[in-house]
Formats: sequence, C-alpha cells, structure tokens
Amino acid sequence: MSSIETQMRDASAKIFRTTEAKETCHNASQGSAASGGCAFDGAKIVLQPITDVAHLVHAPLACEGNSWDNRGAASSGPVLWRTSFTTDLTELDIVTGDSERKLLKAIREIKEGYAPAAIFVYGTCVTELIGDDIDAVCRHAAQKFAIPVVPVKSPGFGGSKNLGNRLAGEALLEHVIGTVEADDPGPYDINILGEFNLSGEFWLMKPLLDRLGIRVRACIPGDARYAQVASAHRSR
Repeated sequence: MSSIETQMRDASAKIFRTTEAKETCHNASQGSAASGGCAFDGAKIVLQPITDVAHLVHAPLACEGNSWDNRGAASSGPVLWRTSFTTDLTELDIVTGDSERKLLKAIREIKEGYAPAAIFVYGTCVTELIGDDIDAVCRHAAQKFAIPVVPVKSPGFGGSKNLGNRLAGEALLEHVIGTVEADDPGPYDINILGEFNLSGEFWLMKPLLDRLGIRVRACIPGDARYAQVASAHRSR
C-alpha cells in the first residue's frame, strides 16, 4: 500500500471515530434528565388546567417563571389557576433549613387570601435535593387548615417532561380521585383523559356529547374543577 493510501485510510478512520464520538455525545444529551423539558414542567402542564386549584411551586422563583401557563388552556369559570404561587426559596432559606416552615406559611396565606378548592404543591429539584418532606407538610397543612393539599413530587432531575406527565397522573390517583363522592351518578357518565381545552377546543366537543345524553363528569385536566376530578371514579 502506498504512503498516500495509508494516509487516506488513517484520515478516514479518524473522521469515523470523531463522528462516532459526536453521535454518542448527542445521544447521551437526548437521554439526559432535563433535555427537552423536565419532569416538573411536565407535571405542571398536566395539572394547571384544573382551574379552581391554587398551584404552589415550592422552589426558587425561576422554576415557576419558566413554567407558568405555557399551554394556553382556557377556563369557563374560575381564574385562580392563572395566578402564580411560589415559595420563592432563597439561599438563606436553604442554608438555615427554613424552607418547610416557609411552605406551611405559604399554604396558610393562600387558604386565607384565595379560598381555593385545593392546593397542589410541586416539589422541584432544589427541594428534593435538600430533603424537604413535602408529603408530611401537606398532610399537616390539610389537617390544620381543613383543605385538600396535594403533594406533587416532580423534581426536574427525575426525568423528562413525559415522566412528569405520568407523575402528575399518579398524584391524582393517589391523593385526589376517589376522595369526593358524586351525589348524582348517572348511567352514561364518562371521563375524558388528556384533553387540555387548548383555546377552548373541548367546548366544541362537549355539546355533541350532551345531545347524545352522555355527561362528562370530569375532563382531565381541561377546564376541570377539583370536585369533578375527585369524583371521577364514579364514571361508568
């Protein structure tokens, strides 16, 4: 083999190794926890269209700022879900271990100032890393203030936005659905899952179901109310 052919072969091998390395790095980035949106973002997307609930993000301010109302869902009534709530944790709160007390104070202020049907508390990267017991705080607050307080443990480092969608659904199954009994169950009640009522699109579909005698007990989450979701287990 000539020296020129040897040089070309070596150059080709080098290019191949470089390309292979770049593709490997690219693939690793695609699978990383926060690539394309984090678990918290996915959970907030799923739950925020429950319109009479206060959505409280237990985290530094940036988490709520980056995720607030990013889907354009519409409500036929309550507008509480359009209000942004966050504990706005600072370095001092984290160093002094004051974050759980600050969360309890925020829940009390929301209950007294806004009287929501429920409060959803979102745990994010920072509060999970420092070990805040959001479940315990939510249980205590629910008893102390006589209001449903639902923990949504969805730290961004846990996975992708798609995982956050699932974590939100699991929070509803564990803490919400089945906690309210329907006073008027019917034989043709249904739930609609995964409809966000973007720009009011659910309102185009519901009149057709009404004409068929089919009642939508809960549209989860589009234009939903907390009591509707909590009694969704009584749909046929």
